[in-house]
Amino acid sequence: MQTQYIYSASRVNTLAQYLLTRTDIDRLLVAEAGDDLQSALKETYLAPYLLQEAPGDMAHAIEATLIEAKQLLRRIAPQGEMLEVLWVQYDLHNLRVFAKAQALGKGYADIKRFVSARGIYNPNDLYGYAERNELNRLQISWQESYDEAIRHAAAGEIDQVDGVFDQLFFATAARIAESCKDAFLRKYVRTLIDLYNLKSRLRVETYNQIKFTPVFITGGSFAAREIETKEQVLAAFAQLGGEAYWNKAVEQFITTGNTTSIDARADEYLIELAKQASFDMFSSASLVLFYLQSRQSAANVRTIVVGKNSGMSNEAIEANLRLAYVN
Repeated sequence: MQTQYIYSASRVNTLAQYLLTRTDIDRLLVAEAGDDLQSALKETYLAPYLLQEAPGDMAHAIEATLIEAKQLLRRIAPQGEMLEVLWVQYDLHNLRVFAKAQALGKGYADIKRFVSARGIYNPNDLYGYAERNELNRLQISWQESYDEAIRHAAAGEIDQVDGVFDQLFFATAARIAESCKDAFLRKYVRTLIDLYNLKSRLRVETYNQIKFTPVFITGGSFAAREIETKEQVLAAFAQLGGEAYWNKAVEQFITTGNTTSIDARADEYLIELAKQASFDMFSSASLVLFYLQSRQSAANVRTIVVGKNSGMSNEAIEANLRLAYVN
C-alpha cells in the first residue's frame, strides 16, 4: 500500500501543476468578455473540456473537470472508497433537492438540472432508491433522515430540512473516515465539523433576530458550551489559523451578513491543512489536496467568467478569487 501512496501522490502532484495558474488568471483578467475570453479559456487546462461541449457551455465544461478528477482519484487511491468522504456531500445535496422537490410535487425531470454527478452514486439511481424507500441499502440511516426531511419540507420548515441533511452528511463522513482508519481523513472531517459549528454560531450570535436554529454537530474540537457567545466563537476561529487569518472575513460578515468571505477563508484553510499534511507521502492528504485544488480552480474560472460577463472590474473580480491552491 505504501507504494500505491507514493504513486498516487506523485501523479496528483504533477496534475496539480496543470490547473488554472497565476499566469492563466492574469490572461483571463485582461481578456474582453465574449470571443476574447473564450479564446483565453481555450489556452488553459479547460481546453479539452470546452471542445467536448456546445459553444459557450462553460458550466458543463467546468463540471466535467471535477467529475474527471473524482474518477481519477477513485482509480488511483490505495483504498478507492476512502475518498467517499469528499463525494458524499454531493449525494446529500441531491437528496436535499429530491426532498424539497417532492414537497412541491416535482419529478426528476423537473429537477435534473439542479443535481450533481460528483457524488458516490449516480443521481438517477439515487433518486430511484429514494422513490422506492430503499436508501438504507446505500448508507445507514439515509432513509429515515430522508423521510424526516420530506415531512419538514411539506410543513414549509426549510431550515429544518437543511439541518437534517447537515447532520446526515457529517455522520456519514465521520463513519467513512473511521472505517478507512486514515488519520488525515479523520482530522479533515473533524475540521469540517468545527468550521460548520463556528459559522452557524456566529450567524446566530450576530443576527439573533432572524429565525435560525442551527444544528450543533458533535465530533469536532469544540464542545457546544465552548462556543455559546460571539466572543467564544471568535476565540475558537483564532485557534484555526490565527486571529488575523479570519479578521477581515468576520468583519465583512458582521457588517453585511454575507458569508462569502468566511466561506472562502474556510475553503483556503482546508487547502492549507491538506497541503501541510501532504508532506507525508503515505497519507491521503495529497489526494484530498488535489481535489480541493481542482475545486478552487474551477471556482476561479466561474468567478472570472461571471464577473467579465456582468461587467465587473478586474479589481472586483480578483478580490473574489481563491488563490490558496496556486503555488
